[in-house]
Amino acid sequence: MAVAVMALGAAGCGTGDAGTEASASPVSASPQPRPAGTGPLTKEVVRMDLDSSAVDAGVPANVPEYGGMNEDAEPGSPRSCGLGFKGFATKTTRVDVARWEAVVRELRERDWQQDGEPETHKGDSSGKVFEVRVALKQRGWTLVASWDDVRDGVITLNAFDDACMKTVGVDASPVG
Repeated sequence: MAVAVMALGAAGCGTGDAGTEASASPVSASPQPRPAGTGPLTKEVVRMDLDSSAVDAGVPANVPEYGGMNEDAEPGSPRSCGLGFKGFATKTTRVDVARWEAVVRELRERDWQQDGEPETHKGDSSGKVFEVRVALKQRGWTLVASWDDVRDGVITLNAFDDACMKTVGVDASPVG
């Protein structure tokens, strides 16, 4: 599966400092019940899924400037269609492939369905993994969950409202 993540206005990796503890308070650490029906999920439900899945997997708190990057998006822009989460390793919390796998398991507990096989990128001849990502889907949303070894490890979750993306003229999915 080819995956091309659209940053939707996220330049850089945020200012979260690997080595400092996050100060945000944790979200409820249990899967939230799905709203009844079969229609698309609201942004609020998807936000709760991102945040609570990360908390339940033990990922440090969302970098505020990344998590809120779409809040000031101009209505009708591609950025207005998405939500993000980015958690960096700290001195006391490792953010590695095992932690990423835990996040993906937590998302599945919240009814996110994996869309294809995870894509793993290895660096040199040692076979060291430097990036892993997978797409998941649920009720009108596409989510890309990724880990990479930048700054001792970072987990990034980007969710996109599929109908909104189509409405604003973004024909390409956030996943290739």
